[in-house]
Amino acid sequence: MEKWEYELRSDIFNAFLANNKQAANSLIAQLMLEKDIGFFYRYRDLNMAELSTIRFDQLYLCRAIRFGNKRPNDMAMFKSYVACFTDRRFSLSMWSEYANNAKGICLEYSADDLAQFATDNDMFFSPVRYADSPLDISSKYSSVMTMMSKPKYESDEYEWRLWKVDMHSNDIGKLVSSISPRKIYVGRNADKESELFDELVDIADEKNINLIF
Repeated sequence: MEKWEYELRSDIFNAFLANNKQAANSLIAQLMLEKDIGFFYRYRDLNMAELSTIRFDQLYLCRAIRFGNKRPNDMAMFKSYVACFTDRRFSLSMWSEYANNAKGICLEYSADDLAQFATDNDMFFSPVRYADSPLDISSKYSSVMTMMSKPKYESDEYEWRLWKVDMHSNDIGKLVSSISPRKIYVGRNADKESELFDELVDIADEKNINLIF
């Protein structure tokens, strides 16, 4: 990742940390323009749960307590939910980490679709900050924002996160509708003789999603 992108991602993070959403959104638009981003990618294991989300135009958001700096009884992190993406079409680290060593799939989403989905569901979609030093979690918003910060050595993932804070929710995770991938890339190590793969082919055909091997 180039220096300017580290800095811009950090500026976006700091804008959210200061609760200046207008400034954050302006900087996000600048980053997307600079990188000419039209699509985002979500690397996933191939299993029945994931196939179900594709069939029913859903995204699964997990509880944010799995991410960032955790504190005991941190209610804000328990009430926050995230889904992970990248702006990299081909990412070896993502195939390895999130798609079961390329046995899984990569879902391609339009940037416009994700922006509309975030608006419709009262969510934020923004890039992860990569930094050498951990976040000071003493401020009002920093506890939640730990889920948007990762160590610099993981910056080859070029990660973005869709996130939502819902203080009224007790869900372990959230299935949120409605969004569908434009394309699905099949990992090079995927078992193309399995029932799961047959189901993937059927769903892609049913929903007119381009399946790429």
